[in-house]
Amino acid sequence: MISGRTVTTLVFTVAAALLAPLAAEAKVRVAIPEFKVDGEGTPALSMQLQDGLVLGLVRAGIQVLDPVDVSRRLEATPELSGCDSSACLKNIGRLLGANYVLRVKVDVAGNSYKMVARLFSTEGSAPAALPISTKSRSCDVCTVAEAREYMLKLADAVRPDLQEAVTAPLLPPRLPPVAPPSLLPPLVAAMGGALAVGIGIALFATMPDCHATAVANACNDNRSRSALAGGLIGAGAVTSVVGTTVTISRGRGSVGAGTTAAASVTVAF
Repeated sequence: MISGRTVTTLVFTVAAALLAPLAAEAKVRVAIPEFKVDGEGTPALSMQLQDGLVLGLVRAGIQVLDPVDVSRRLEATPELSGCDSSACLKNIGRLLGANYVLRVKVDVAGNSYKMVARLFSTEGSAPAALPISTKSRSCDVCTVAEAREYMLKLADAVRPDLQEAVTAPLLPPRLPPVAPPSLLPPLVAAMGGALAVGIGIALFATMPDCHATAVANACNDNRSRSALAGGLIGAGAVTSVVGTTVTISRGRGSVGAGTTAAASVTVAF
């Protein structure tokens, strides 16, 4: 018959197998409502730099909503455009289904680029208006292609702060340890077997001589008594040996478990 513990283990195992793919598919989503290029930038340059940042995040398995996607999805709520307050950023995250908001600013002066990315969380109790991470990269003399590579490096710098939030696969809860088997049943069996052997020996020892008595059928009674005594001695001996063996085995197992636990505690401290 299947025990309740086995059924519980099977239930959690099946649930984990069914929900693990869903957890694995869960990805971090980042919204980029603002990608600002100040200085001598052009729309074409802005698109090149933005493409480098988005590519760096997407290739790491992160879902990205670029400024165009954000603007289109927030058309019905223009008051959220460009806001920096905690409530506003949290609303953006709620409406877009985004875990984070990333604001990027690039200062361009000739062939010099300075890039800053500020990452905000839209979840949890921490104020969303405070960035949880600020990363920067700079290039004193760069071509546009090199500046785009620096945007990829900026995305790589932001990525660890995002990957920490990836949902871990659902695992079944750890079941409580199984209690060690009791020593009482085999010990009682060993003692009972020893008692049966003693009774059998006593029957043999007190058996009268059937030829020295005038009682009728004395020899037949002795045969029955001898068979009973032999059965008691045989069964008692087997029971006693088995009970003693099981008791010793369980006793050693309990000592080993205790030694292991003590060693674990010692190592932990």
